[in-house]
Amino acid sequence: MLARFRPLIIAITIASTLLAPLSHAAVSKAVSASNQVETNNSLLWKIEKKGMPASWLYGTAHVGDPRVTQLSPKTEAAFANAKKVITEIRLDFGMMMEMGKRMLTPEPSLAQMIDEDHYQKLLPALEARGYPEVATAKLKPWAAAMLVMTPVRQPGQIPLDLLFAKMAIEGQKDYSGLETLDEQLSIFETIPQNRQIELLYAVLDQQAEFEKSYQNILDLYLKQDISGLAEYAAQDDFKMADQAWLSQWRNQLLEARNPRMAERLSDKLKEGNAFIAVGALHLPGKTGLIQSLREQGYRVSPVK
Repeated sequence: MLARFRPLIIAITIASTLLAPLSHAAVSKAVSASNQVETNNSLLWKIEKKGMPASWLYGTAHVGDPRVTQLSPKTEAAFANAKKVITEIRLDFGMMMEMGKRMLTPEPSLAQMIDEDHYQKLLPALEARGYPEVATAKLKPWAAAMLVMTPVRQPGQIPLDLLFAKMAIEGQKDYSGLETLDEQLSIFETIPQNRQIELLYAVLDQQAEFEKSYQNILDLYLKQDISGLAEYAAQDDFKMADQAWLSQWRNQLLEARNPRMAERLSDKLKEGNAFIAVGALHLPGKTGLIQSLREQGYRVSPVK
């Protein structure tokens, strides 16, 4: 059953920043073999256009694993030299407070929405991630599912997106986001409640399988194999009844966001000296940011 949700799971690890402060991950089947253009595998890309300073594009994974957050010297130099930093959304205290509120449901409680067996599985899973029962009981099903998909962090680990935000603020750089919190939250809030619960059950019942899937995703990311991530995401097994809503959800998650991101980047890149950090699977493909920026006249080249 978990294979049916593979694109959702990867989407929460490589393509959306929504739960980055809470450690999460992302990508989707939307980047399929038919939607790819030739892309050299790399996480760091240099953006150039005649008459302006270079900018940089970095593909993130929204996790706190030290192997992910240990930046290469070239990435550190690109970030240090940038005058402005751009992430998917601006990550700050106010945003996190608002996000936390919208993950909660007043009535009915989560314990009333799901069966007792799954609720008892959920409690220790979220306790290990720092959520006591008093908080778990108030979560919406989609939020509980996303948090269970989050790998357990060791003390002191900071998700990569939040690390970039912290470095930008502490370095007093011009820091902004490409999207609003509403735009990102709506992707999850529009999942039908029965689908939210089905996803939560699948994740709770197959936590070992999810951990294996997460490790596969992480291995591909550490190899900087963004094409491999797209191919792995495409390995689903959806029932016919699931395909319509999943197709729409995938479009909201990735393909519909890429053109919006590319359009907003065009203004932010005019002065150069920008460091842009977005989920790695926003980079490749015909609608990905690399191709979109090339169509805007930029030279976009991998940095090894």
